[in-house]
Amino acid sequence: MNRRNQQQQEDEATHQARFGLNDPRERALWKWANVENLDNFLQEVYDYYLGNGIYSITLSRIINLATLAFVVGFSAYLSSCIDYSLIRSSTKLSEIQIPECMAHLGGFKTFCLWVLSLVWFLKLAQYIIDIRRLTDLRNFYQYLLYITDNELQTISWQQVARRLMALRDDNPITSNAIARQYLGYQSKQRMGEHDIANRIMRKENYFIAMINKDILDLTIPFPLLRNAQWLTRSLELNLSVCIMDFVFNEQGQVRSTFLKDTHRKALAEGLRRRFIFAGVINIIFAPFIVVYLILLYFFRYFDEYHKNPSTIGSRQYSRLAEWKFREYNELYHLFRRRLNLSYYPASRYVDQFPKEKTTQVFRFIAFVAGSFAAILGIASVIDPDLFLGFEITQDRTVLFYIGIFGTILAVARGLIQEETLVFDPEANLRYVAEFTHYLPPDWNGRLHTDEVKNEFSKYYALKIVLLIQETASIILTPFVLWFSLTNSCEKIVDFFRECSLYVDGIGYVCCFAVFDFSKKPRLQNPRHHM
Repeated sequence: MNRRNQQQQEDEATHQARFGLNDPRERALWKWANVENLDNFLQEVYDYYLGNGIYSITLSRIINLATLAFVVGFSAYLSSCIDYSLIRSSTKLSEIQIPECMAHLGGFKTFCLWVLSLVWFLKLAQYIIDIRRLTDLRNFYQYLLYITDNELQTISWQQVARRLMALRDDNPITSNAIARQYLGYQSKQRMGEHDIANRIMRKENYFIAMINKDILDLTIPFPLLRNAQWLTRSLELNLSVCIMDFVFNEQGQVRSTFLKDTHRKALAEGLRRRFIFAGVINIIFAPFIVVYLILLYFFRYFDEYHKNPSTIGSRQYSRLAEWKFREYNELYHLFRRRLNLSYYPASRYVDQFPKEKTTQVFRFIAFVAGSFAAILGIASVIDPDLFLGFEITQDRTVLFYIGIFGTILAVARGLIQEETLVFDPEANLRYVAEFTHYLPPDWNGRLHTDEVKNEFSKYYALKIVLLIQETASIILTPFVLWFSLTNSCEKIVDFFRECSLYVDGIGYVCCFAVFDFSKKPRLQNPRHHM
């Protein structure tokens, strides 16, 4: 691999000496002609499209770095530089600040700051190094696909794909210019719209199949939680590193050893070691990540819930639901569009079920809280100077209780069912399924029942519950890796061997993504659609 990179660098240096550094079109054409891993290149082209160009991507990364710096710095300041015991007797911020507070941090806080600072500078260095690659992608779009960054904001991916195919047809020399150091199926000749999607989604197609075929044991190995499937962003990242980086080689192809039954035991043992090692790494970094996520979620969502407390009842699809609902070869932006269209009918479906008891309780709570808020509000309008400083309880003024009762009122109103809601859960769930494409056969005839509603609610859960799960996942992920996923190693190895299909010009892909029903794998696909 080092020899190949060295050869590529020498070729690039030769090209730059021949054409000069100031000819971006020639550089873009040369880079296109010398693509060795077409999967990765198309993935980069697609990610650049999703990011809306170099300036949007760079701005997003700057904001991410600023967010990390703000969360860490502001949290350190609040926890170490304020003497909270002096707040009641002080009138200025300078009176409660601890002088030279950062010089007297405890050992654990200092260690955390050093670790997070190191992470910040590593990310900064990574982003700086990546500017060259983003510039090459911009040149590729601008000079070969004739798409500027401004046009990239509105152009459809279908048009981008057509221009990629036109580039292949208009430049036959570049299509054949690669010195084949790998297998022949790396050819650019197979690059239709379906081929492009299959290359970009090669790994995702396998993951979709593993989720829908229950290959992965994602249960939490604790009593009362063993029946719950658990998939969060942190666990998904670990699965990608442990499985996909193990199965696929540097060219983005399935390793030949996974296609042979003779290596089954060794591969399963290697995968088991990867799960155990990943669990150890997660345990080491768990305290830092948990603290950061808690602070990040607090700063990000406090203002949202404070301004509109009724959003505490808002729902969102879980990560497990997203992978179950996603189609093979369905690119991310198309999937998000389809999923976003289902949010409104999904909320209507969940709200279909009678909540008469809870509705009555919340109506009473809203009435009481609204009454207190109205009286205090009117009194404050009549005599603001008197009532805004008037203490109802010790150190708690009228203004404080107006905020409390107003929040309770907003939350209660958000949980009260609409009186004009027409009850028809079956029609609503079928409407949701038109977008999600998910309607298991065992739900038929039971769409009006609480059992189906509870199953659907596991996929369409409260947003605040999903945030808690994401935070708790940092602690629970190592146990899932150690005790649950290690039991799936043989099934995973068998899955990749039995569900990989060779396609000329593309390589080995997930058989379900080919849509060739004449070639059936030994494992049957249990995915249920409409």
